[in-house]
Amino acid sequence: LKCPCKAVFYCNAECQRASWEGHRGECVFDLERKLRKDRRRLEGDDPAIAKALFDLGDLYHNQDRLGEAEEKFLEVLRTVDSAEESSSSTVAEASRRLGTIFRDQGKLDDALGMLKRALRVFRRLHGDEHISVGKALNDIGVILQQKGLLDRAMAKFEQAHEMCCGLFGEDHEIVATVLSNMANVLTLQGKGAEAMPMREKSLDIERRTQGSGVKAIRVATALVNLGSSYLDQGMVEEAQERFEEALGIVRRIHPERNVLEGKFLQHIGMVYSDQGGLEDALAWYKKAHRIFRKTLGPDSAELGALTCDIASTLSKLGKFDEALEKFEEGL
Repeated sequence: LKCPCKAVFYCNAECQRASWEGHRGECVFDLERKLRKDRRRLEGDDPAIAKALFDLGDLYHNQDRLGEAEEKFLEVLRTVDSAEESSSSTVAEASRRLGTIFRDQGKLDDALGMLKRALRVFRRLHGDEHISVGKALNDIGVILQQKGLLDRAMAKFEQAHEMCCGLFGEDHEIVATVLSNMANVLTLQGKGAEAMPMREKSLDIERRTQGSGVKAIRVATALVNLGSSYLDQGMVEEAQERFEEALGIVRRIHPERNVLEGKFLQHIGMVYSDQGGLEDALAWYKKAHRIFRKTLGPDSAELGALTCDIASTLSKLGKFDEALEKFEEGL
């Protein structure tokens, strides 16, 4: 049984009713219904409508429903009076979110334009030394990195790192995020040995600041990133230890088989594939495939993309008949 929001599966209607209180705040089907009611009774520029649009946009983005997320944040921008546009926190936050959505859609020039707009407004609102400015600089660095402009990306990350350390000291999650992004640039520049201590420092910060609750997923992500660096340096045993610890955290937070665990397994498979460990990559991909099939269903786009990854790996291993069968299944 699937919730009408398409994000959650249940064993039966009774299970769905029992889980409703925990799910209702994340159910886009129910929140869309409430938004329609609010539109009928409130003015279009009412703050309650903007908040509802923001919440829905964030939820759609978290579910990788990027087109629907984009639509919500564009609507937020349309509701803002043009006279307020250059100094509105609503404009800045919506622009920043649209920048990340465009990034995830591969529209890097659009993403860069939106993030620069957000940065300009944040600076007007808060001055040059503020966490929102630091986050926007970091986001711009990510886009520049993806465009292959590595020196410019590193300059943005260094600005964000210096600012955030000045604001919060080194024990803050945004500092850990920026360090991880700086390590990504160094890795792309062929400086993996320099990237590794940055990843270790990022992980250390995440361990000290995130605790053992839901936010510990950031620790798991940092572990996978560090494992990738270890693998890049030929430290296979150390990499495996970090990957297993990361999966242990995910499974502790979500004891049932879930999409997040599948995504971690898929990512670890991609790390091995990038390093040429095709048999290892295939084993991780197959574990992820079983979870995606159970949690997302056989017709999901995510499962199709993963199946194509499996097919590509089989092809590289010379198993062409199996690869063709998987390509047909994935498409």
